[in-house]
Amino acid sequence: DVVLGPQTLVQPDLFVVRRTPGRRLERWADVGVPLLAIEILSPSTAPRDRGAKRRIYQSAGVAEYWIVDLDSRLIERWRPEDTGPEIVDEVLEWSFAGGATGRLNVGQLFAQIWED
Repeated sequence: DVVLGPQTLVQPDLFVVRRTPGRRLERWADVGVPLLAIEILSPSTAPRDRGAKRRIYQSAGVAEYWIVDLDSRLIERWRPEDTGPEIVDEVLEWSFAGGATGRLNVGQLFAQIWED
């Protein structure tokens, strides 16, 4: 569980948080707002992931929210200011405040998942 406010608790499938060097995360309350939240789409969760959860993550200031659509072999990328998703099916690059950067070959990832 990630607590984003007094009445707001979410359970992303995967999340990344910033950790202050030398400081341990001892309780879930210490996690704070994630840098990245990831949901793996399923037919039963799609409306909530794309609707209510997306709005919660955006309003809480989660830097990036990714919805991984296994069937379509793409990632929907959302940032707090976005009014529509960036659809990524080739290469996903990111950069967070503090210097964390990365690159993910989405096509290659799905090829490995589906053993193409």
